[in-house]
Amino acid sequence: MNHPTVLMVEDHKELRESLNESLSFSTKVIAVSNGIDALAVLKSEIPDVILLDIMLPFPLDGFSILRILKNDIKLAAIPVVLMSAINSDDKISMGLEMGANDYIVKPFKINDLLLKVKNLVALKKEMQNQFEKQLFLKEEANNPANFEQEFKKSFNMIVEETIDENTFSVQEIAEKLSMSVSTLERWVLRFYQTTPKKYIIRSKLMKAEIMLRQNLGSVKDIAYTTGFNSAPYFCACFKKEYGRSPLAFKRSSSKVMAK
Repeated sequence: MNHPTVLMVEDHKELRESLNESLSFSTKVIAVSNGIDALAVLKSEIPDVILLDIMLPFPLDGFSILRILKNDIKLAAIPVVLMSAINSDDKISMGLEMGANDYIVKPFKINDLLLKVKNLVALKKEMQNQFEKQLFLKEEANNPANFEQEFKKSFNMIVEETIDENTFSVQEIAEKLSMSVSTLERWVLRFYQTTPKKYIIRSKLMKAEIMLRQNLGSVKDIAYTTGFNSAPYFCACFKKEYGRSPLAFKRSSSKVMAK
């Protein structure tokens, strides 16, 4: 399971370490102490949520960072929770008007912060799904044949490139295609009448069948070569798909080749 990424910008060392420890159970945390380091992180990583302290050391306080985020098209959509010991209606209103999604006053209960993060991640995911759905439906409506062709081409290319890997996940394929897992599953079901996981397993088995037919290794070697991390699991999948065990298939193929 992939945890959402949280960028935490907090200059108070003890609080930063405490929050890091608490948040790391359910999120991937990137913790920095100042605005300069935060912007450096954002050059290579787009977090799901940013926790941003207002009172940060010179030259960039929290409001300055927030202003930079909301003026950058690549970063503007990242949900931001402002954190501050300043319980002022003016400061809260200022932060929200500048585009922050929420504001939490120190000291706060960690569960309250966790709920805010969880809700923002869920909201972002739902908005992403809706955006993708509208985008794909529009593209499909404009040119359905071309859309199906392009999707299959991209999907099959990724499956082919990663077919030998036993740790590559459906989530990673979705990320490579710049879509959510639910969107990927929807289009694979539509175009292949199956799930991404079943399609990947079937592709691995097709490659294994060719290797068995050509006697290109033992059953165990072929299982690992085609990305299965367990020979017994490979044998079970193969038998379910082809009606006989890999070893029986290999032996029958060898007899045919020998004639």
